[in-house]
Amino acid sequence: MHAEPKSKGPIVSVSDGTLTEADARVMLEKIRWPNGVHCIFSDCGGAEVYRIETAAKTLKSGRFVGPRHLFKCKACRRQFSVTKGTIFEDSKIPLRTWIMVMYRMCSSKKGVSAHQIHREFGIHYESAWFMCHRIRYAMQDRDTSPLTGVVEADETWVGGKLRGHTSHRIKGQTMADSVRQGFAKKTPVFGMKERGGRIRAKAVPKVNAKLVEQTITENVDLDNTRLMTDEHPIYYWINRYLPHDVIRHKSEYVRGPIHTQGIESFWAILKRGLVGTYHHVDAGYLNQYVNEFTFRHNSRKGTDAERFTSLLANVEGRVDWYLNASAEPSAS
Repeated sequence: MHAEPKSKGPIVSVSDGTLTEADARVMLEKIRWPNGVHCIFSDCGGAEVYRIETAAKTLKSGRFVGPRHLFKCKACRRQFSVTKGTIFEDSKIPLRTWIMVMYRMCSSKKGVSAHQIHREFGIHYESAWFMCHRIRYAMQDRDTSPLTGVVEADETWVGGKLRGHTSHRIKGQTMADSVRQGFAKKTPVFGMKERGGRIRAKAVPKVNAKLVEQTITENVDLDNTRLMTDEHPIYYWINRYLPHDVIRHKSEYVRGPIHTQGIESFWAILKRGLVGTYHHVDAGYLNQYVNEFTFRHNSRKGTDAERFTSLLANVEGRVDWYLNASAEPSAS
């Protein structure tokens, strides 16, 4: 029999549940400041920083104050913590819990719901919901380089399932009316995928030639790309910009190298995750879920540990939107 290895790396300790709060802080420090801690304030950036640690205590009012682990810049004299200016800021949830939830979201191919996090970690559902959305903010694509090579473009529609029993829905309306009502509730998602490479996708208010033209010209290297699409009329104009091949789905799905199977495979994973894991996603938050699936897809060639490490390196930026689906989420 093979003996259990005595030493375990920090990623292994995340997955087997032995990560401590001190381990989590050290892990975040090393990833956030690989060349040593420096002042995080943009008007300073000093390199001379020292640690301040205070023990836990109970105030005269009876309120318990936990131990504090801070840094203080010698130049500007301001204090900050390892979570300052990140998605973890002002959260009372332990950092080790954040780390473990991030690992779960990185390693679950079809996502993990806030209710599952609520049950597994014993935190309130509302906290788990906002926690997951903070992590999805860190999953945004930070690579702005254009897509190149063979690129597949396609659109899909999410949601729109009619509620209620069929016998109740068909009273006083035709099947065409039912289909029209369902389609009106759907939210379009447009995406592009490098064959064998990255994908970019986002929820959009509507899919038309103007939006597709703007999205493709902004995200594709027009001089070094060959585009593959279906026969939808919104793509008729594209051959003015770059070589364009069309696969006509009314009669065929693959014609040699001409197909859109790659982007359609991503749509399948996205929809199975939304239906099977999340069950219902509000249209106002759909783009955050698309970002989550895009992040996992773009890092699919790495291990769960590598995907987790890259996510932990993208946690800077503070989410300041809450339960407001009608407004565009923002971060500062």
